[in-house]
Amino acid sequence: MAVDRTLWHASFLPTEIPHFPCPRCSKPFLGIVKDTLHIEETRSSKNNKKSPEWEPEWSDEKFVCLLSCSKCGDIVAVSGRISVEPNYDDDGDWQFAGFLEPMSMYPAPHIITLPQKLPSEVRSEMELAFQLFWSDFGACATKIRTSVERLMDHFKVARFRRAKDPKKPAAPGKLKPLDLSSRIDKFISTTGAIVHKEHLHALRIAGNLGTHNNTLTRTEML
Repeated sequence: MAVDRTLWHASFLPTEIPHFPCPRCSKPFLGIVKDTLHIEETRSSKNNKKSPEWEPEWSDEKFVCLLSCSKCGDIVAVSGRISVEPNYDDDGDWQFAGFLEPMSMYPAPHIITLPQKLPSEVRSEMELAFQLFWSDFGACATKIRTSVERLMDHFKVARFRRAKDPKKPAAPGKLKPLDLSSRIDKFISTTGAIVHKEHLHALRIAGNLGTHNNTLTRTEML
């Protein structure tokens, strides 16, 4: 389930769209559908060009297009903004070019390959994480964390503990939720799958950072 980091750039030229894996058949055969790329500049952006101080990077353009899988025919709808940046050729010469910066892909290509036997409730959370990757790293991380919760549910790891009141030792005690850290430790101790301990806790921590701080970078998410 390794990540091919060469695919998941923030932006790319319309003529150099990465070969994203198809969300249906997983084959890296997604390509832009001819004549579907549409770019539109906002009115305020057009007006700004009248200023003598105008720079190309000030442009505000949006785009939509369709990607199609040449293997199974599935379609992915893409939308986002145009990022105007210097584009260098092999000789070191450059000019400004408009790069596609996706903010939405639906259905989203899978960033990692999901196992065939992955429980459906875990799969659905991961597919939402793939979709949110393009618009909100914090929300993406939160969904990954939730997928770990669903994994614990699948393995029937307890979600609650019974906290006894020391003043009432005969009473059964109140049920209190177990945090994800405790659930992971219970899963490891019960199954003996110590090899997964660091990975699961890393996903938990990333999810916490996404939920509370929303400070994760693209590299950290990948």
